Amino acid sequence: ITSARRELMLKQWYQRRVRGSPPLANLVNMSLVLLALLVGVVSSDYASYTPAIPTVEMEHSHSATISIDEDDVPDGTVKVLIQAMEVSDLTGNQWEDGYEYGYNSAVNTFYYPELNEASYHKFRIYYSNGHSYTEASSATQYSHSASTRYVFEKLERNWAMARDFCLNSGLRLAVISSAKENEVVEELMQDNNIDTAWIGLYDTHYNDDSPTTTWNWVDGTKYKFSNFERTAYDSNSTMSTSVVAINSIGEWETHDPTTKMSFLCEKGVTEHAKTSESRASGMRETDLIN
Repeated sequence: ITSARRELMLKQWYQRRVRGSPPLANLVNMSLVLLALLVGVVSSDYASYTPAIPTVEMEHSHSATISIDEDDVPDGTVKVLIQAMEVSDLTGNQWEDGYEYGYNSAVNTFYYPELNEASYHKFRIYYSNGHSYTEASSATQYSHSASTRYVFEKLERNWAMARDFCLNSGLRLAVISSAKENEVVEELMQDNNIDTAWIGLYDTHYNDDSPTTTWNWVDGTKYKFSNFERTAYDSNSTMSTSVVAINSIGEWETHDPTTKMSFLCEKGVTEHAKTSESRASGMRETDLIN
């Protein structure tokens, strides 16, 4: 019901009540109307409030820690509702019912349980004053339990064969787009005693005469973060230095794609890699073997 409609209904109710009522009763009725109007306005303002996007502090294997900005919480809030969406799951990216938490201004971090460790998730929040809920916040960026989305394959393959093996497993060669992700992979390399492993970065000009080096990720992720070692041919690659591996100290090396080594597969944001995604490089096994 809109504010204007609520006000009209209350006026009509009041007019019916005051006809023939004694003066004191009229005063009481008028007070009730004013109180109802005030409550209606406050509730309407609260329900139309849109919270800021929450922060995913950490996603663990089966849970996540979500925080909110206490300065963003409107007066009168007594509950926080947090919902999760499993990205590209079989339900078609639907929001879960979520979990409701009592709100205390001294506590702005909440524990969200029962997540699927093999999936990416988004989160959003609502506030409640006990009578109504605010609008939903916008969704967070997708997140994932970082260490559980990677799979090492120690059987050595050349770059194209490694890429195709990941694809056929419903994965992709690893895409590393931040320092945090690079640190996670570095730790996994050390934990698994692996010196170097293929990742999904390649030069699009590996087989032409262009002097330009253009690095691309196998899934089309924008190339913005890098951690090349000093001796890498990151600005003037040739066929023999046209693909990238990561070493045990987290540095990126340029290599000949015919070299055989271990490799790192990753579950992509779409959960199941698409053929067009991992074959975007245009490299075929025969390109590298012959």
